[in-house]
Amino acid sequence: MSTGTTSAPCKGLTTKEFGLFRELIYREAGISLSPAKHQLVESRLVKRLRVLGLNSFTEYYEYATGGDPSGQEHLQLINSLTTNKTDFFREQHHFEFLQKKLFPAIEQRANETGDRRLRIWSAACSTGEEPYTLAMTVLDYFGPMSVNGWDIRILASDVDTEVLSRASAGRYEADRLNDVPADVRKKYFVRTSKASDSDYQVRPELQELITFRRINFIDATWPIQTCFDVIFCRNVMIYFDEMTQDRLLTRFSEVLVPEGHLFIGHSESILRLDNLYRSLGDTVYRLRPGIGAAARKGNTGAKPVTTTTDSTASSGRDNSVTRSTLTTSRVTSVSTVTTKDSNSIPPGQHAKWQEEIDLPVQSLIVGELRASAEPARLTTLVGSCITVCLYDPVAKIGGMNHFMLPNNANEGRESATYGIHAMELLINQMMKLGANRRRLEAKVFGGANVLGRPVPSGSMLNIGERNAHFALKFLETENIPVVAQSIGGTRGRQVHFLTHTGQAFVRETKNTRMALDHENSQTAQLAVPKGTAELFIDPIPS
Repeated sequence: MSTGTTSAPCKGLTTKEFGLFRELIYREAGISLSPAKHQLVESRLVKRLRVLGLNSFTEYYEYATGGDPSGQEHLQLINSLTTNKTDFFREQHHFEFLQKKLFPAIEQRANETGDRRLRIWSAACSTGEEPYTLAMTVLDYFGPMSVNGWDIRILASDVDTEVLSRASAGRYEADRLNDVPADVRKKYFVRTSKASDSDYQVRPELQELITFRRINFIDATWPIQTCFDVIFCRNVMIYFDEMTQDRLLTRFSEVLVPEGHLFIGHSESILRLDNLYRSLGDTVYRLRPGIGAAARKGNTGAKPVTTTTDSTASSGRDNSVTRSTLTTSRVTSVSTVTTKDSNSIPPGQHAKWQEEIDLPVQSLIVGELRASAEPARLTTLVGSCITVCLYDPVAKIGGMNHFMLPNNANEGRESATYGIHAMELLINQMMKLGANRRRLEAKVFGGANVLGRPVPSGSMLNIGERNAHFALKFLETENIPVVAQSIGGTRGRQVHFLTHTGQAFVRETKNTRMALDHENSQTAQLAVPKGTAELFIDPIPS
């Protein structure tokens, strides 16, 4: 197929061709196009025909839906038919509600519970103006994350990959900021050059708060494994039919914290779903008590947030958020780190290493975690399980967890047996001791296939591989660097971790049944050399 600029197609978009594209965009993105959009669809798609050198919309449809082996044109087609209208501080009253009512209520809850965690989702974020406005609003209220002890993240998603790329870059033409107050521009943007009409670049502190991901509302599953305090989904549902809107709003309820808040566009209404949401006015809604997956789990932890607009809220209820994080569906490959013999002790270091080896040992079994601001030696035995050791090198605070599976789809409690909880619980415990989430570094161990028989990669039976995938993806998404790892293989591992130095020491077990049973073996005297992570090939006695 030739590509390049050619003349316009000989014929316009026929009614039959419009029907093909109309069905496709409804099926794949939930967007309902009325016949009045016929001309709009033609004007947008004709640009793609010119680029590809095609002469009919039927040819383009066939190419985009199967003729392009890379699948990239299929994405281009979806991108072309989605609408991306947005502005900074659009519908200002929503951001005023956050600053004057919701954020103070969340802060009050944090003072009572110690839970200084906030998750916001900008759904259908377009070119990024909305999530960056949310980030500005967050920083104006809570201050810098590095000094205030808060753990705040914003997920920004869209189905259009092109606008996501522009949003992630955070660069905007000068006229896009015409309605942004001068003091806000000065505080959160920088000129890319000295020219009066030069572009603006958002400052790094805004970008650090935001994770950009492609999410299609129509997909059967979303790459999300957290619950949000706030969801913004504004001026999107107007493109969906009522059935699609109701399905989307119900799914939102499943990823909101108990009595979490939903913000929609000024021309949208969800009053027909008053069994799920209660209107607080100005297109702000709150999830009703007992609604949604998070509320049904009945976990202990964070209480619902009560804003001053609703005096009937049951502030005494003891609900909690499923403590997890934003993840994506892309899987990172897991490889086994080859261990090497490092048993020699550096000259003159015998006394120092012996002193650290002689620290009291605290053993962990599956489903447990510990963190310490004092010198401590943590140890655990992992087979297909994973242990993640986290360390803040400035505060010299370390911690370790030990989890068995990535998620708990059916269990109703928040349990460190599952990675989705074990990671956040460990991070939160370390932050309470004074660690800074943005300084954390990780070491990951385990994920072996200890079944004694071959298991295909990617199989649901390969628990170790699934656990390792989860751990590495979690840490990547949370921007926590993995500085050492020993994962995969067929043997269990005995892991020792020094919380005050961040050093981890590993030996493979000779008896795999020990790892299968998740039992702690008797701690052996380890000859510990200096280094970030030392890996031992000599087995612990069985």
